[in-house]
Amino acid sequence: MTVKVLSFCAVLSLLTMQLPSCDFTNGVDAMLTPPRLTMEQEQIYQALQNAAGSQIRLKYPKSGDRLSAFTVADLDNDGSTEAIVFYEAGRASENENPLRICMLDKKEGQWRAVTEYPAAGAEIERVDITKLGTNPRMNLIVQYSMVDGANHAAEVFHYEDGTLNASLSIPYSILSLQDLDQNGTTEIFAASAAQTSAPAEASVYELNEEGIYLQSLLNLPEIFTDISRVIYGTLPDEQGGASVPIFYLDGITGATSVQTLVLNYHDNLLHMVYSDSADRFPNTARPGGFQTMDIDQDAEVEIPVNSSFYGHTNAGEALPLIMTNWYVCRNNLLMRKYSSYYSTQNGYIFVMPKRWERCVTAVQEDDEIVFYEFDTRVSMDDGTAVLLNPLLRLSVTNDAATLEMMQDEGYTLLRQNGSNYYLGKTFSHGNSLAITDSELLTSLKFL
Repeated sequence: MTVKVLSFCAVLSLLTMQLPSCDFTNGVDAMLTPPRLTMEQEQIYQALQNAAGSQIRLKYPKSGDRLSAFTVADLDNDGSTEAIVFYEAGRASENENPLRICMLDKKEGQWRAVTEYPAAGAEIERVDITKLGTNPRMNLIVQYSMVDGANHAAEVFHYEDGTLNASLSIPYSILSLQDLDQNGTTEIFAASAAQTSAPAEASVYELNEEGIYLQSLLNLPEIFTDISRVIYGTLPDEQGGASVPIFYLDGITGATSVQTLVLNYHDNLLHMVYSDSADRFPNTARPGGFQTMDIDQDAEVEIPVNSSFYGHTNAGEALPLIMTNWYVCRNNLLMRKYSSYYSTQNGYIFVMPKRWERCVTAVQEDDEIVFYEFDTRVSMDDGTAVLLNPLLRLSVTNDAATLEMMQDEGYTLLRQNGSNYYLGKTFSHGNSLAITDSELLTSLKFL
C-alpha cells in the first residue's frame, strides 16, 4: 500500500471516529420525511389543527394516483373545491381507531373543518374520486387495510349539503374500479375470501340514477379460499363483432396453489364463463407463482397450465422440467396458444417456436436450461427422452467475471436487470429447428 493511500485511510478513520453516533439515524429520518406542503395544503392543515388539535399525524395513501394526505377536489359539483385530509389523532381508549378523515370546505376564502369521520381501517391503501354507474354525483372511494395487513375494506362517500355521507362499505381481498361491460360507466368489482360459513365471493356494484347500488353477487367454487389476482382483457366475438370484455381471477386453492376463473359482466349480471371441472381439460391448478397474464400484449389474456416437457410424459423416476402452456378461453373452453419455459425464480418466460412442437424438450444442466432436439421414436429405460442436438442454452448470472467468460464462449447478453445478466447461446446444426439470436430476443418475456 502506498504512502498516499495509507495517509488517506488514516484521515478517513479519524473523520469516521469523530462522527456523532446519531448522524446515520438522522439521515434516514430525513429521507423518510413527508414532502413539503404547498401553500394551500398549509392553510388546510392549519384549519385541521384548529378543529382536531395540534397532536395529529398525517397519513398517506400507499398506491394510486392520489398519494397525498390532502385530497382536494370538487366533491359536490358546485364549482368550488373541498378537501379531505387523512390523519391520526390521540384516542380516548385502546379500542378506538386513531385513523380519521376530516372534511373541509372553503367559505369566503377560508378553509374550515365541516365534519370528522372515523376511518374503517388502520391504513389508507388507495383513494379515488369518480362517478359510478349512471348516477351524476361524484364519489370519494377510500380503500383501507386492517391492523393485520391481510384484511381490507372500502368505503364510498359523497358530499352533499355540508355532510360527508357513506353510501357503501365493502370488505374485500381485491377491489378495482373498471368499466366492466364497456358501456362508458364505471363499476366497482370486489372479490372477498371465504369465511367459516360462506364461500369466496365476487361482486359488481353499479350505481343507478336514483342513487341505489345494484349488486350482482357470484359465489366462487368451494375450493377457492381467496383471490390473489384479477386481470382484465377481451375475448374475440364469435360472430366477428366487437370484442367482449372479460376478466380473469387467480383464486387461492391451497397453501401454495391457484386456479383460474373467467368471468364477464353484462346486463347488470356477473357471469361465470369458465371454471375447472372434472369433464374439462386442462385443469388450471398450479403453483401460485405462475400468474395469468397477457404475455403477447394482444389484450387477450393467457392462462398458464403446467405439464412435463415433451419426451418426459411417461418418465418413471426422472424429474423433468416443467413446461408451461398458455391457454386462451374460447367458446367457454380453453385452447392452447403457446408452450414455454417459465422461470418464476429468475423472472422470465421463453416462448418456444411453433416448429419445436413435440420434437424439442428441455433439461437443466447445472444452472442452465438447455433445449434439445429429441428422438421421437424411442426413449431411455427410465422413460426420459433420447437427446440429440442442443439448440439453445439459457443462463442467468450476477457475476461480471462469469458474464465476460460466457460471452467469450459465444453467449449473447440478452438483458441486464439490476445485478442479473440474462444470456443465451444458440446452435444451428444446419437444420430447420435452429433458432436465431433475433428470434430468441423476441421470444423472451421479462416479468
